[in-house]
Amino acid sequence: MTLRAGSLGETLERLVPFLTLALVVTAGYYLCIQPSLRAYLRARTSAAAVEERARTLQQAVGRERPRAAADLGLPLREFEARVSADDRLAEVAAAVARAVHESAPPDRIRSFSIEAGESTRSPVDGRSARAAQTGGGPGGDGLDPRLSLFPYAVTYTPLRVTFESTTEAAGGFLWRLRGLPTEIEVRSATLTRGLPLMKTEVLIRVLRRGAATEAGQPYMPGARAPLTPGPTAPRLGPAAGDEGAVR
Repeated sequence: MTLRAGSLGETLERLVPFLTLALVVTAGYYLCIQPSLRAYLRARTSAAAVEERARTLQQAVGRERPRAAADLGLPLREFEARVSADDRLAEVAAAVARAVHESAPPDRIRSFSIEAGESTRSPVDGRSARAAQTGGGPGGDGLDPRLSLFPYAVTYTPLRVTFESTTEAAGGFLWRLRGLPTEIEVRSATLTRGLPLMKTEVLIRVLRRGAATEAGQPYMPGARAPLTPGPTAPRLGPAAGDEGAVR
């Protein structure tokens, strides 16, 4: 027993340096090498994903067709095509009457009428459009300032449509106000509940394009006019290079 114990002790003494080295290497791997290796693998994966995304974007850019330049004359051409230069009031009234009869059931429509008002010429310059929008010009009922953006004199005729029918008839009538012989503007739509039928009153404007004019400065809604300095307003002195400046 003493001999075996001595042999085991000698063996352990010879293995202690190797075990210590193995312990140090293992601890160094788990504490230093493994975190760095894991970070390196994550960075390589992220870099590969970014490269793949960049390659996909480059392919998409290569397949994209060049866009044509903006056509600045398109709004004017659409305005000329939609707003007729001829008097289409009778045709619009006939189309409106047809839309009412197509929307309302035959046995549930009454008090149907169409009344046309006097034609009014819309202003074409920004100052007149602003005055009319605020109620200071002819009409004074809030003219659409967008009409002043086009170099044409626009004449509109109010058309008041009144009938009594169902709610579905009112919605169908408004939906059918498309594809008319000229452009119209729906100014108001009033639905009054009644028994047994509901009263519908719609005011539209039938637009007519006039002769070409020289449009003034476009009026921008919400823009304020420059303030006129009063007698008590502060005055700025001349610049350093002007005559009478303080040097």
